[in-house]
Amino acid sequence: MEAANIHTQVSPSDLKEKIEGIGELEQLRILNELIWENRHRGSGQFFELAEIAVKLAVKNQTEIRIIDLAQAYLNLGNAAWNRSEPSVAFESLQKSQRLFRSIGVVGKACFAEAIMANLHSQKGEFENAFSLILHILDEVKDKKEDEVEGLANLSAGSFHFDLESYKDALNFFLQSLDCFSRINDGVGVARATNNAGMSLHKLGRNEEGLEYCERSLEIYTKLAMDQGMAKSKRDIGKILESQGKLEDALTYFQASLEIRDHGLQQKATGVDGVITCLMDIGNVLLRLGRPVESKQHLSRAMELSEGSKAVPKLIKIHRRLSDVYKQDGNFEMALHHMEIHQDLKKEMLGMETANKIKMMQTRYALDMVQKESELEKAKNEELNLANLRINTINKNLTDSLKYAKRIQNAFLPSRQRFRLTYPESYILNLPKDIVSGDFYWITQKNGFHLLAVADCSGHGVPGAFMSMVGMSLLNQIVNERGVLQPGKILNQINLALINNLNQMNDEGSTEGIDIGLCVFDPNFTQVVYAGARRPLYYISDGQLNELKSTPASIGFDPYTDFSDRTHRLELSNVDQIILSTDGYSDQFGEASGKKLMVSKFKEMLVNQYQQPIEEQESYLRDYYLNWKGRESQTDDVLVVGIKLK
Repeated sequence: MEAANIHTQVSPSDLKEKIEGIGELEQLRILNELIWENRHRGSGQFFELAEIAVKLAVKNQTEIRIIDLAQAYLNLGNAAWNRSEPSVAFESLQKSQRLFRSIGVVGKACFAEAIMANLHSQKGEFENAFSLILHILDEVKDKKEDEVEGLANLSAGSFHFDLESYKDALNFFLQSLDCFSRINDGVGVARATNNAGMSLHKLGRNEEGLEYCERSLEIYTKLAMDQGMAKSKRDIGKILESQGKLEDALTYFQASLEIRDHGLQQKATGVDGVITCLMDIGNVLLRLGRPVESKQHLSRAMELSEGSKAVPKLIKIHRRLSDVYKQDGNFEMALHHMEIHQDLKKEMLGMETANKIKMMQTRYALDMVQKESELEKAKNEELNLANLRINTINKNLTDSLKYAKRIQNAFLPSRQRFRLTYPESYILNLPKDIVSGDFYWITQKNGFHLLAVADCSGHGVPGAFMSMVGMSLLNQIVNERGVLQPGKILNQINLALINNLNQMNDEGSTEGIDIGLCVFDPNFTQVVYAGARRPLYYISDGQLNELKSTPASIGFDPYTDFSDRTHRLELSNVDQIILSTDGYSDQFGEASGKKLMVSKFKEMLVNQYQQPIEEQESYLRDYYLNWKGRESQTDDVLVVGIKLK
């Protein structure tokens, strides 16, 4: 993963301007990229834009990669966390980590889980928080995921700090500092340095602690990170307070609160930092003999803590309010707040929870030792056995798929048969897997020549089954029933598919077919065309033209009438027609990381149409394979071209 200090500094307004007037997919790419790059720089201010990115990703999820959808959810979860929207944050982060894990992107899945652990800790659920963090540290060990490992150690240290285990906290913070230093992550270094300084302070090593915090403030100032400066100023104030320098401490606390409040107003950060500053100011004011002002700050801190359900902070606030009322002579209210303090502390920090955490840490350490020993001992034997099993399973699956491909090919017209009707033609057919969800189909009925090119939902085995269903329905409707109007043929396929697959009763079903269907007259003087989400391209006088299709897939809405967009085209001046699925234009390129796009596909068709038909097919194949490079194939590819002159 990239280091967190590699930022493109951008404001939400700048980002809004950047995406105005461009396509949705490009908007999503820009939002995902820039929100992620600003993830440590007041990401809460990007909350609304992150919501827009998620909506774009969900709307276009059939057109984008899983990783783009996962990134959108991760950005929203991180922004919501910094914005103190815990329910939105947790739900988005859960979706993100599941999607990242489904495609093997472990680092970002763990990044999402680390934030989830912090959300647990904010509610006092330390058992869940530690469980997640220890799992992350186990998973990323020796995997060069330095940013995630640093974040996990930082979080573990924070949990120990909240539980007043300052020695353990210091160890985790120093490990975090080492991780961030390895990748020159300035933000991470500053955070770990500052937290280590506070742990040293809690251990009575005030001079060292002050030195660490001042070093952190210097880094944050160079990075121009307001919220980081607020954190360091607050912690310097804590150390000065412990040394009895109350007025100096108050100055630092107030400077920190000013930054925190500004961030909250700008929706760049949440309430957590504001609450902390209010508590600190309230405590110092109490020590300075100013109980009325102290009560005002602590009351606001309590109101914000109750709203965000920050139980650990509520425990401390009630204790300090008890001291305020005691100094003010209101012993009844002092007792009231002390009782609440004790009840909350007992609930959160009871022996059962503390013991579970200690047992979990011990079990984690023992498991790590045992795992390393067992792995070293049985490494060769297990690897050999695993490879043997994998090879056997892979061979069986491959053999089965090859047999299925032979069955599928038996349904497809052979090249020789295809060229009996369309002598000057090519078929570029590149399945993503061994079997394909794309198919082409031809037949003759009453002197008319019918040609279909179709893309069934999915690829591999599910897509192949759907292609068999599609070809069977075409044969039944055309050859058995004698229907020759392309719009009516598609209507009947639509109803049959819905009824046969019960899609009306299964809202989660996604079986469908995108198809282009041509009916040529006996002398090839004209063609009647109808399509479902697939256009017909034709070249005339060196220009590429397009017959639009119905914008709905077959198999979803029984009321869609595919006859509404039936076209009749005279062929006397048409040089070539092309039917294709979307697999060619949707392929991501290794070099660019972007899709090839329909516009480029059309450009190639025009540039090559005068070449011999075999050269056209070779050119399209070679260009596609070079464009794809080592990038995984996105979808099945099928392009059919027919010269008419």
